Amino acid sequence: MPMIAWSNQFSVGVQEVDKQHQVLVGILNRLGVALDAQDSHFDNRKVIDEMVQYTVYHFGTEERLMREISYAGIDRHIGEHQSFVKKVSQLVAQVDQGQGPSLVELLLFLRDWLVSHILNSDRDMGDALNLAGIR
Repeated sequence: MPMIAWSNQFSVGVQEVDKQHQVLVGILNRLGVALDAQDSHFDNRKVIDEMVQYTVYHFGTEERLMREISYAGIDRHIGEHQSFVKKVSQLVAQVDQGQGPSLVELLLFLRDWLVSHILNSDRDMGDALNLAGIR
């Protein structure tokens, strides 16, 4: 089951950020399809790790861009990033120990957080970057 269908509604108007969001959506969708197919040869944990690592890389890009323009909402935005990384680390550890959420529940959390973050915080950041001439 693809988790997110990419559309222009997810664009924040900054090419570098939008491309990275598309990569994140692709990773999430790849995991969703594999879980739905119950592919025993698919390494779910490897893809979850890839998602987490790419997300951290992506957050670094956003934070660099926000610093470049002295974005007023940078502290709140970075706080959201830090909270997400902490929460995902806790959830993945629980999944590894056979406790807490199922992989499907983890996947749904990742999807919901990503969509909400893009449509709210990242869109605000994108508007500020656009005003500063970054597209």
